[in-house]
Amino acid sequence: MDYPIIKTCASCSAVLAASLLVTTTALAQTPPDAGQVLRENERRVPVPTTTIRPGLIVPDEKDPAANPGQKLEVQSIRLEGMVNIPREELLPLIADLQGKQLTLGELREGVKKITVYYRERGYVVARAYIPAQEIKDGSVLVQVLEGTLVSGSIDNHSRVKEWVLQRVLDAQDLNGKVIASSTTDRGLLLLADLPSVGKVAGKLRPGEKVGTSDLIVSVGAGKNTEGNISLDNYGNRYTGQNRLNGRIAFNSPTGLGDRIDLMATVTDEDLVYGRAAYDLPVTGNGLRLGAALSSSSYELGQEFASLDAQGNAKTSSLYAVYPIVRGLNSNVWLTGNFEHRNLEDEVKSVNSIVDKTADVGTVEIFGDIVDAYGGGGYSTWRVSGVFGDLSIDTPSAYTIDQNGPRVDGGYEKLMLSVSRLQAITEKTSVSWTLSGQRASTNLDSSEKFLIGGIYAARSYPQGEGAGDDGWLSNLELRHQLHKSLQVGVFFDAGEVDFNHDPYIAGREDISLRSVGFNLTAGYDKFLGKLTVAWNAGTDDATTAPDKDPRVWGSIGYNF
Repeated sequence: MDYPIIKTCASCSAVLAASLLVTTTALAQTPPDAGQVLRENERRVPVPTTTIRPGLIVPDEKDPAANPGQKLEVQSIRLEGMVNIPREELLPLIADLQGKQLTLGELREGVKKITVYYRERGYVVARAYIPAQEIKDGSVLVQVLEGTLVSGSIDNHSRVKEWVLQRVLDAQDLNGKVIASSTTDRGLLLLADLPSVGKVAGKLRPGEKVGTSDLIVSVGAGKNTEGNISLDNYGNRYTGQNRLNGRIAFNSPTGLGDRIDLMATVTDEDLVYGRAAYDLPVTGNGLRLGAALSSSSYELGQEFASLDAQGNAKTSSLYAVYPIVRGLNSNVWLTGNFEHRNLEDEVKSVNSIVDKTADVGTVEIFGDIVDAYGGGGYSTWRVSGVFGDLSIDTPSAYTIDQNGPRVDGGYEKLMLSVSRLQAITEKTSVSWTLSGQRASTNLDSSEKFLIGGIYAARSYPQGEGAGDDGWLSNLELRHQLHKSLQVGVFFDAGEVDFNHDPYIAGREDISLRSVGFNLTAGYDKFLGKLTVAWNAGTDDATTAPDKDPRVWGSIGYNF
């Protein structure tokens, strides 16, 4: 069978040279190039986060010794000691205690409403109690202790140096302030986020003065090395659909809370991708700086093998990550990344070489929220701004570009995404993701938005539906058949404009729809996934032979 993609790209060397600039139209699909290979294998700036929730142990409360059966005539109650919650807000909680004869025990129980009220608002050690006093005219004093932190120290059992951990605790500036989960959670989570740190638990013990506490944070040992290895068929048909992937991270090798992250992918069509990254905390408040290098090389196979085409992409980058908000139920991160790219594509059959370089800056803010709505849910959001400058360094290719897509030069793009995972029952949930991209001009293949493949419209091959502007939606219903087996059914939809500024006649957009199911199974440290998808739209695949259904599979091992 003949495919339009093969006819177009093999027609003449001029069209082939133009294709290496990655201009995609409905009538002229192009083979993968270094930019597309880079986009399909690139990784986001890593954000180290813990999966273990830190705990805070609060000391037992003891009321002043007194006979709980002692009867009191309570005509009025005076509140003292509160700072963060006004008296007018607390008095209604104990209004029903006034004008009654109560035992001391009954009065203490009633006053506990104030303690509960404080605790529900995150004041983890605040309490209201009845101090020893001489009661006159039925006026009872209730003392509120909101709880002030005097000192914080580390009990370290991890690889990270103690001064690094203490720096995190000191940066929260908690001493002398009222103890609240909104302030203590951030410090405990930032400690738990550090590579090679395991369980983190804070323990409050009474200070030397009434109403004060000392915080001792126990930092457990975590994994010094972790990673995974996997096999899948998630690759591009022409650079290798069957892939072997590996990743290994060395956590805190110097004891500074740093990380060395190495990852690689090889395919059955000789694509080789590798990335090495190193980052470390530079302040106690969560800011991390890092650097990364990546390299990929490919050879075109299958129907494009006769072109004798190959290429490579090399990148170097600097990045920063900062947690604006770090909490148990909500987080907001800010990241910045600057990357230099060198891209080269060669077609030996026509003696053609195209060299490109690019400098790209990315600013991204993203976050998540855990809530109890319905049966409980988890939401994420992400906003990214990309600012780049692409230079086509091969004169003949530059001339073709200026008479066509004009991707050489500066560009910007905005990317948005939101997702929601909503529990319906204990074993059933629904997930929905919406993402999109809007560009300022025509983009190089390394910056295109993709709506086909395993992470998009799943009935289409990897690399299908690449364009400058577009959107993608994935809706999935999941059910837990067993603790280690989950089934899901899904619907994918997306649309993309091939070029922000059309420059030749022909169709300039594509719309993809998919339906299907998947099975996910886990055993110990193994995880496998099978996905079967059918085309639910009117557009057929054009970048590779159409398959209906299309089957994807992966199996991995985590260590």
